[in-house]
This record gives sequence, structure tokens and C-alpha cells, in this order.
Amino acid sequence: MKSKELNGTHVLLLLEGEKLIESVTNFCAGKNIGAATFSAIGALKEAELGFYDLAAKEYRWKKMKAELELDNATGNVAVLDGKLIVHAHATASDNEMHAFGGHLKEAVIGASCEVFLKPLQGKIERKHDDKTGLKLMQID
Repeated sequence: MKSKELNGTHVLLLLEGEKLIESVTNFCAGKNIGAATFSAIGALKEAELGFYDLAAKEYRWKKMKAELELDNATGNVAVLDGKLIVHAHATASDNEMHAFGGHLKEAVIGASCEVFLKPLQGKIERKHDDKTGLKLMQID
């Protein structure tokens, strides 16, 4: 990964074989960033997307191993039980321009991926919510 800072925004360039969620998590940990928003576009060779089944309180995952365009990934960084957690959703399209979207568990970069990450002051905490089964942001 290559990075530079412009006007308080971190511009990250991920290269082939790097993982998007892992890279954002590691970057934020290294910079002591406890809250951030980010967006990304690029090329993938693998992605795992999910849909949250609220009644079952679990994700249904679909793993795609193919050349994909990362049309958009949008997410945030927060803290859960003292550890950074990245929450992202993404849309990717295949070589026939069929789009797939959902919660992004992880994506392996193909040619490259461009990430614009904006740190926020302070920390955002997440906590497990028994009603939904999700790790929700704690907003006081």
C-alpha cells in the first residue's frame, strides 16, 4: 500500500493481492485512528459480500472469485471491545456489467484500489445489540 495525506484526508493506493478491509484496519491502527469514513473504487479479483437476515440474526455470504470492478465501497471505522472494526458496503460488477452489492466482508485487490479515508476526531464505539444481533454504533 502507498499513502499520502492531503488536507486531512488519507489517500491510499492498494495494489494487487492486498486486502481492502485488512489494509484499512491496519492503516488506521498504525495511525491511531479510532473513527473515520472512507470510500473506495478499483479492481478486484475476489470479494465476499453479505446480506443480513434480521429474522435469523446472521449474514448470508457470497464469495466471488473473478475479475470485478469495485464500483463503490463506502464505510466507516469504529472501535468494538477495544479493537478497530471496519463496517463497509460495496457494489461490484462483473465483465458483463452485472452488479452485486452488500455488506463487504473482504475484497482482494486486482490491478489497484483507490481509497479516500477521512479521520474523525475522537472514537466511535460499537456494541453488540441483542435485539438485532448487530454491532451498533453507540451515539449518546
